[in-house]
Amino acid sequence: MIRGLLQNPRCGDRRLHRLNPRSGQALLETAIVLPLMVTLLLGFLAILVRVEAQVELDAATSLAAAAAVSAPAGDYALSTRYAQATWAGTLHHYGYLRPGALQGCAGYGVAGEQVTCRGTATLRYSDTPMGIVIPVDIDIASQAQAHSSEFRSR
Repeated sequence: MIRGLLQNPRCGDRRLHRLNPRSGQALLETAIVLPLMVTLLLGFLAILVRVEAQVELDAATSLAAAAAVSAPAGDYALSTRYAQATWAGTLHHYGYLRPGALQGCAGYGVAGEQVTCRGTATLRYSDTPMGIVIPVDIDIASQAQAHSSEFRSR
């Protein structure tokens, strides 16, 4: 081997080829671009997780409001218990969502009234791979209303 020359790796070809002085450029470009592409991918996935978390919180709040109006009129304790049980049961499936407070689901006094529930949760990006891109937790909120039947009584 002569300095600056290499043998061709193809079988049977023993001719010598000059080394290209830019032969490391592709490796350098890959080392720069690949981390940027992974960061962009994780950022895109972080947006999707944020949207999914909001959808799940909206669903849990809506179900809690519907559960609150399923209790008999005037039974505020039972209405609150139904709402809390539904809220906790819906959100416990999502490990990256930490349920916050559920407010306003105390029930209704007279048939035909509505219940408005407000729920909060914390989206824990640190429990997902997207924690690399977004290292902070985000508080999200939702509000839902449900109307009781006008013909419902104790």
